Amino acid sequence: MTLSRRALLYLFWLCPLPLWAQDEPVYLDVSISSFTPAPAVAEGITEGTVTNAPRAISVEIRNAEARYLALYLRYRLEAAARYGAVRVVPELDAGADLAISGTVLQSDGATLSLHLSARDSSGALWLDQDFSGKATPSSSLNADPLLDDDFAALFSEILRALDAQLAARSPAQLDALKQQALLRYGESLLPDYFANFFALDVNGNRTLIRLPAANDPLLQRISAIREREYLFIDVVDEQYRRFFEDLRPVYRTWRSLRREQLDGAARVTERESSGGAQFRRGSYFALQESYDNYRWAKLDELYLDELSTGFTNETEPTQIELDDSLFRLSGNMAQQQREWRGILAELLALELQGNP
Repeated sequence: MTLSRRALLYLFWLCPLPLWAQDEPVYLDVSISSFTPAPAVAEGITEGTVTNAPRAISVEIRNAEARYLALYLRYRLEAAARYGAVRVVPELDAGADLAISGTVLQSDGATLSLHLSARDSSGALWLDQDFSGKATPSSSLNADPLLDDDFAALFSEILRALDAQLAARSPAQLDALKQQALLRYGESLLPDYFANFFALDVNGNRTLIRLPAANDPLLQRISAIREREYLFIDVVDEQYRRFFEDLRPVYRTWRSLRREQLDGAARVTERESSGGAQFRRGSYFALQESYDNYRWAKLDELYLDELSTGFTNETEPTQIELDDSLFRLSGNMAQQQREWRGILAELLALELQGNP
């Protein structure tokens, strides 16, 4: 079929760039650092004000919850299929195309509030805002497992905010961010060499002023070192996945229990503040309240124990095999990552001494 000149002009008007000249998509790699947990105290109702007030939440549970929420964000970003590799890392990643950090402001089963910060490798801020939502339990048996979460709508809002920033950048800009990410990682290992590629303005912001040659041997070494650092993340990723899958049903039930406790405690407080009399001793309502208090206490104890065990994985040793050598890392995940980074820096220094 032959197109007329008018049809060709119409297609050109619809497509300002020739079809063969369209930019290829560029996918940014995302590193999500473990969230800062919420305070390890009871929320909503002060402990002791009523007999069925929720117990204080332990530090271990808050830490496990913070890691769980970071992992849930990671799986939501992966499912969106608009980003490259998405990793949860113990600490901020110097070589990330896009780095996300978060703080759990409030989490009591009924309300979840997060503060998220997202910054790309150029230093530009994508997000720096609070997100808050109410629990909306799903009752669908055929729902997407990732969307079948009490706060799925809250995380959808986060994804929309990130997508708006992503859509505002061209493929060329995204590709430049990937190059800058590698240079920033190199600067974290060899600051004297890689600092020359950046300039500081009057406000203290850094700007990329030049790029090394594509075949720069040192840049190729840095790229290889960064892949070895991500080897640590890939090794512990299976551990993270098991943690998420094991914790998910327990955490979801625990959230539901906390909501039930808060509702019951609020009813008691409302009755007492309105001058209502206590239920008559031995009456059905008094017995029901006593039973609820007992059941909540036992369930709370059960789920607190199960949630606490989820945090023990944080301190399991990790073994990594590299170039026929076996490295054993110990401490919590952040300490292990710092130890692995130190090992890689030593290996790079030895390599540069042998092949300057």
